[in-house]
Amino acid sequence: MGAHRALWNAPEDGRFPISMDCSGRFRAPGMRPTHALSKKGWARYTDFMAGDFSSDGSFSLFYQGGWAWLVVRAPEGKGRPVYLEDIENRMRLLGIPRVSAKTLRGVIESASGEQAALVEWPDGDCLRAVVHVSVDESAMSARLSVDPPKKGAAAPTADEIEEALRRRNVVYGIDRSAVARLVTYEDYGKTLVIARGTSAVHGEGSKIVYHFNVNRGKPYREMDFGRINLKELNFIENRKKGDLLAELAPPVRAVNGRTVTGIVIPARPAGEGAFLIAGGNTVLNEERTKLFAAADGNVKIAENGEISVEPVVCVGNVNYETGNIHFDGSVIIKGGVADGFTVEAGGDIQVGRGVGRATLRAGGHVLLKAGMTGNNDGLVECGGNLFAKYIESSRIVCRGNLFVEEAIMHSRITVWKNCVFNGRRSELIGGTALVGGSLWCRKLGNLYEIPTYVTVATQPDLFLACRGVQKKLEEKEAGLDAAETMLAQFAKAVQEGHGNDEKIIQARLQTQGQVEILSDEIAGLRRTLPNLREQLVANSGCILVCEEIIYHGVTVVFGRLEFHAPDKGSRKPVLRAGGHEIIESGYNFRDKPKLEFGDE
Repeated sequence: MGAHRALWNAPEDGRFPISMDCSGRFRAPGMRPTHALSKKGWARYTDFMAGDFSSDGSFSLFYQGGWAWLVVRAPEGKGRPVYLEDIENRMRLLGIPRVSAKTLRGVIESASGEQAALVEWPDGDCLRAVVHVSVDESAMSARLSVDPPKKGAAAPTADEIEEALRRRNVVYGIDRSAVARLVTYEDYGKTLVIARGTSAVHGEGSKIVYHFNVNRGKPYREMDFGRINLKELNFIENRKKGDLLAELAPPVRAVNGRTVTGIVIPARPAGEGAFLIAGGNTVLNEERTKLFAAADGNVKIAENGEISVEPVVCVGNVNYETGNIHFDGSVIIKGGVADGFTVEAGGDIQVGRGVGRATLRAGGHVLLKAGMTGNNDGLVECGGNLFAKYIESSRIVCRGNLFVEEAIMHSRITVWKNCVFNGRRSELIGGTALVGGSLWCRKLGNLYEIPTYVTVATQPDLFLACRGVQKKLEEKEAGLDAAETMLAQFAKAVQEGHGNDEKIIQARLQTQGQVEILSDEIAGLRRTLPNLREQLVANSGCILVCEEIIYHGVTVVFGRLEFHAPDKGSRKPVLRAGGHEIIESGYNFRDKPKLEFGDE
């Protein structure tokens, strides 16, 4: 009644002033046109207002849990009751076994609206809703879907759904709110995640949280051989005295997990936690959980985890105003390095502009934001990585990775790890390159077939030792040839009657001694050299990638295996060492090979 009043703005006494509109429909004041009543509706409305509202009785017959059930609802007012024949006709239609009329009349007479079990009905099982449950291979989730019941069967209950889950051993992590929603809204035919397991939380000891960039100078960890912006690259992380450098995060307690089938997933207990190692110019708090800078400078971390702050020298240019620089920390040169000057640093060296015939030695990384033109006198030695825009007519000794933006020309390069070009040109032209890891470039050599000798995937220490023995052997053999030539001259002098000359006798004896010594040394070197050569085996995990061409005139060596570019060059090759030969395949930019840089 209240609903009608709210809709039609009825007065509180429940009486409606009714009028007939031009279309012959009755309307109460405030009633919208769409709510106008037909004559039949008007009759029901007036009965309702007079308290004579009626509704027929109803019944429901359905299958549930192996039985046929009956629900009878009584009529209201002058409504029609449910008759025995109505129920019996429906039972015959559904194929429900016969039930005595007395039993049915009892349910009709009570008309309580409650479910009453009539008779066992096994054949009704085909009408019920079908619950599908699937468990994934890891048993960490279960999915459920329900096919709707056919006419004559009851909607599935929450207990029936959970029973279906139990039959599939799903006993943990059940989303009972999802079960309730499915039962309430009868949301059939959709697949939903009904249960989720809990992953084990493995215990972890304390971890170190660094408040500085520990991967600076390692852009290859984030790039897919995109260009490294040398102007933005920076090795130096300056901190002020008192700055927090690192702290220990609390350990993680181990918590067992559980699958949806109830199986416990054991969690690993926490191992030994990390601890902070205070290096130079740093200090720990009393609890040894936080590390602070004790001085201004560049913060860095050593291989053993020790954190230190090193002093930093910053100059405009290295020339006659500054002289040579020898410093234990890091050196930042905003300008360039003049010819003939030396910069030695125990840490990193950064140079903002060009470097000529100078010498740079660093215990850490070297960053040449411009490049280097050494005129065959320039030298760079570093214990870490080297980044440069270009290198020309210089000697490079790099214990880490070498990254060059544009080109290396007519230089002698020794790199213990990878050599990567990542600019538009990416060319290696002339000279020699000894690379312990992989080499990645666009072009090797040039159209003029300038001799270019490249050794890849070979340990530089072993290769240099082998080359040193070879060079020493050649020197000794040249010395032996000279000594034997001199002995021949002495023999000729004796034939000519100068055999009694004391000087000739002494010189002849001395030369004979030299020949014996050189012969023994040559014999030893000849025994050593084959053993070293046998160890020159290329690392099969390292590759040479040339995105465009290897020109004729280029020699590529993998250990003891050699590759010579054909007359027309080799287009887009990827080379790697096989068992007895160099294996060549094609470069595909859609499926680029991966380089291993390792942890540094």
